[in-house]
Amino acid sequence: MNQIHTEREQRFIDLAAVLADDFTKRAAQHDEEESFPFENYEKMRESGYTNLIIPEEFDGLGASLLERIKAQERLAHGDGATALAINMHFNVLGLLVDLYQRDGRRRARPPREERSRRDELPRVVVETSNISEKLARIGRERLICGGSGSEPDNAVINLRPRTEARRVEGGFLINGRKIFGTQSIRVDYFFFEATWPDAPERPTIITVFVEPKNTPGLIFKDDWHTMGMRSTASCGSELKDAFVPDSAVILRRAVSNSAMVTRVFAKAPFSIGAPYIGIAAAARDFVVDFMRDRPRYPLKKPMSHLPAVFNKVGEMDVLLEGARAAMWKAAAEMEHDEPVSWSRKAIAACLIARENSVRVVDLALRAVGGSSYFKRLPLERLFRDVRAGLYHPFDSDESIEFLGRSAFGLPMGDPDDYI
Repeated sequence: MNQIHTEREQRFIDLAAVLADDFTKRAAQHDEEESFPFENYEKMRESGYTNLIIPEEFDGLGASLLERIKAQERLAHGDGATALAINMHFNVLGLLVDLYQRDGRRRARPPREERSRRDELPRVVVETSNISEKLARIGRERLICGGSGSEPDNAVINLRPRTEARRVEGGFLINGRKIFGTQSIRVDYFFFEATWPDAPERPTIITVFVEPKNTPGLIFKDDWHTMGMRSTASCGSELKDAFVPDSAVILRRAVSNSAMVTRVFAKAPFSIGAPYIGIAAAARDFVVDFMRDRPRYPLKKPMSHLPAVFNKVGEMDVLLEGARAAMWKAAAEMEHDEPVSWSRKAIAACLIARENSVRVVDLALRAVGGSSYFKRLPLERLFRDVRAGLYHPFDSDESIEFLGRSAFGLPMGDPDDYI
């Protein structure tokens, strides 16, 4: 269906389209070889796409959240794995941007202004100078950011990482393990969090950006051998007495048993929905092109005239329109809604996007039939790739639980359940 975009949105979509049409030529090869698309990343850097969400004052394109997810959907139409990988760059970079802008808004307020603090992080210290320096360098040099917010066997990573930080002169020594470090073999800045248990006031979480090449003790593993998203290099990592200087710390916040989801941390999982919509749209468009004139003996008309085919395409269109409507609405309202309210919308929208996208690709395979099972068609790769969406936090069960609990003002789990 035809989509209506603003002139500015269309400019970002067109930029993504040029890249997507090139990346799609190599997507199957990178999937088959489990190889990382270094050439795609160079093209994104050269075109300025990697600077999509960086503020213009730091040599970026200054895309809003809505503009970003529309562009990302189009990029994923050509190569879902590359779109998902660079989305992690935007997520990590987005944390820097959000903290920078949040601190700017705080400084602009009158000192005695009464305001709600529901979007404030608990006992937070933002290292503004470190953030500004990093944003300026990333924008100027078009660097790639990545990292990991996940750990093995840790269900509450944002509340208390098991990775530990020990204070030493000039910084910290870090020990721990991380998983799902997307695009890890290409990053210039690596993001992670660690718990500083002996902080002066109370246990504290530190958020850091380090340069892997200058961080002895940060070790990336060759362990990304998966069913889908095979070219994202989402490898695990280990930190063994890795030294992190104070200049690498961008945020310090107190450990908390509260599972409140705030706008700062909800934007990253929300944005994940866009690449999966792009994958689903690619599957739908392939079916229409492939089945339009496909003959089937002894039928006089092509298979596109069969209800078993066109009804499935109709259902795909309904699912895609629903996914886009939920995602675009939530993105458009992000700056205007209350943080707690928007977090609920974001989680609901992302759930709709991921579940609908999986269903669309399933329908695509059913519409095409047995040919879709062969690697000579892209559908089997899209089938594998789209399923990765089921495993991002919050997954479907967690999303529904959060939405139900938060409707009654209930926290996610009993604080007594946490160590």
